[in-house]
Amino acid sequence: MESNGKKKKDYSLFAKQAVKYYSVGVSGVLVNLGILYLLTDFLGFWYLASQIIAISISITTNFFFNRSWTFRDSIENQRTGEMYVKFIIVSLVGMGIQLGITFLLVENAAAYYLHAAGIAIVIAGGINYILNRRWTFGIKF
Repeated sequence: MESNGKKKKDYSLFAKQAVKYYSVGVSGVLVNLGILYLLTDFLGFWYLASQIIAISISITTNFFFNRSWTFRDSIENQRTGEMYVKFIIVSLVGMGIQLGITFLLVENAAAYYLHAAGIAIVIAGGINYILNRRWTFGIKF
């Protein structure tokens, strides 16, 4: 049976990593929304095509920041290439969630596409954190 001290330490690590993960995520959101805005408003791309490109670019930068900073001390014996493939898979799931929510909000609720994308990012980000922490980076708590 786990001691109370071990549970607190595990929870503290979870919370610390969550803060780092979301800090990395904020930089990814800025990249994502900046590219989305640039491609849609300045280059005339359809907002969903722009969002696919923007998400794709932010996936790689987020992976390397999370690998080298967020989960650095918790990763054991996993190859970067294998983790990157897992991260992409999880990110594609998140992309599907983001695109679906964005589309629903824009087309059915007449939301501004950037606002809809921001809401979608928050929802997909929580799901991505849990999946990446556990499956991509192999942290079992």
